[in-house]
Amino acid sequence: MWVLPVFGALLGLIWGSFIAALCSRWPVGESVAEGRSRCDICRTTLGIRDLLPVLSYIALRGRCRHCNQRIGMRPVIIELVAASIAVISGLLLPPAMALGAMLFGWLLLPIVMLDYDHLWIPDRLVILLAVGGVIFAPMVWPDIETLDRLIGAGAGFLTLEAIRQIYKVLRKREGMGAGDPKLFAALGLWLGWHALPIILFLASLFGIVTAIYRHFASSGSQSALPLGSFLALAALALVWFG
Repeated sequence: MWVLPVFGALLGLIWGSFIAALCSRWPVGESVAEGRSRCDICRTTLGIRDLLPVLSYIALRGRCRHCNQRIGMRPVIIELVAASIAVISGLLLPPAMALGAMLFGWLLLPIVMLDYDHLWIPDRLVILLAVGGVIFAPMVWPDIETLDRLIGAGAGFLTLEAIRQIYKVLRKREGMGAGDPKLFAALGLWLGWHALPIILFLASLFGIVTAIYRHFASSGSQSALPLGSFLALAALALVWFG
């Protein structure tokens, strides 16, 4: 029972470390595949003992080994979230479905982070998610017919794109990012059209709660909400508890 969650957690820590670097570098135009990791403060190249997921942070007490400046906890949090996706999937679902849920969650993680921080959903990540839905989802959830998945992709895109365009015409400004309909389409490829209303409902609840929190936490100030992040979280919640 514990083999899959433990093994998945270890892989999740490694994947989370990569995602943390990706989410830090990509928005500023740096490639995660080029060059070695560096301290953000002193820019010293980091060695293996500085980069062990979670363990290095604990061993170094949250400070850079070279400049002794405090390191932010964000990379560690992302690593732990990736590991938690594996543990929760392994504990809640049968092995085959757990593996599918792990992959699904890990592919969604960078989308959640980038959309939450930058209101940006890169097309390449959505394409990767969609390809995963075409290749792996039928093996994990064979009871969802191929036609249902294709309808889900089309309905997901058209629904949000229609809302996006109508809002734009009525309000004369953008109210939704162009990546949100594409993401919804990719989720439809994974889970079929039957799942889309539930995902949209849950995402709306997440958005309402976040908006209320921001309203009171920021003295009534308003800011754009990351719909893509809410859609991704809702889809993963549906896989776990649906």
